Amino acid sequence: MSVLITGVRGYVAGHLKDALRENGWECEALSLREGLPDLSGFDTIIHCAALVHSKEKDPDTFYLINTKLTAALAEKAKNQGVKRFVFMSTMAVYGVSDSLSGTALIDSKTLEKPVTLYGKSKLLAENKLRGLADEEFTVFILRLPMVYGEGAPGNYARLCRLVRITPVFPKVLNERSMISIENLRNCVVSLLNDTGGANGYVRVMCPRDPEPVCTSELAVSIAAGQGKSLRLSPFLGRLVLLFPLKPVRKLFGGLKYAPDL
Repeated sequence: MSVLITGVRGYVAGHLKDALRENGWECEALSLREGLPDLSGFDTIIHCAALVHSKEKDPDTFYLINTKLTAALAEKAKNQGVKRFVFMSTMAVYGVSDSLSGTALIDSKTLEKPVTLYGKSKLLAENKLRGLADEEFTVFILRLPMVYGEGAPGNYARLCRLVRITPVFPKVLNERSMISIENLRNCVVSLLNDTGGANGYVRVMCPRDPEPVCTSELAVSIAAGQGKSLRLSPFLGRLVLLFPLKPVRKLFGGLKYAPDL
């Protein structure tokens, strides 16, 4: 079987390409900057290309890249005989804020109410994909939490930079649903190897590590990988929680998926 991955320069796309090739799949990765390619001959599309880490504030730009482009790609894939479409969506479609006073929980009863342009554009894309699914075209939607691992961008990269320059880090006992790039690789490989499921449906998945991640413990692990020790300070932990700014909530807030998802 042959797989096409979009977002050739992306962190997730690059790792998925390597994982699939290592497991015997014919896999090609490319950019959509030059338009939609010929999709005939591919069995599966894994759509990773998206506008994510950007200071762009224009809703139309997010809609154009994350929603309209996704829908156009899926429609062309369906028309050209592609059987499966795997869409990398986001936990942000729920719009649940990180909590500094406990752990915000997303469960099967949580409604999708995104608040960011990224989350809103991804949810719109999900809805368009649902309208395309039929007995010949299966859609998998993966609502990813933060993906971490060596070289990961975004909040994880900022955490790595902070750990690199400080000998002391706040000790906060939070819980966050995250997924390591290794576990995401394994998840997608298992998904594509599972040929027992019926076609013609939309499956929404919320993949994450088996256990929530504590930011302070993750920082210690990052420091060890950098060849340094990191001291955790309860005092600094109590101090940072007094300032509920967005960067603090993103770093030390609690937010996780419930087991029923």
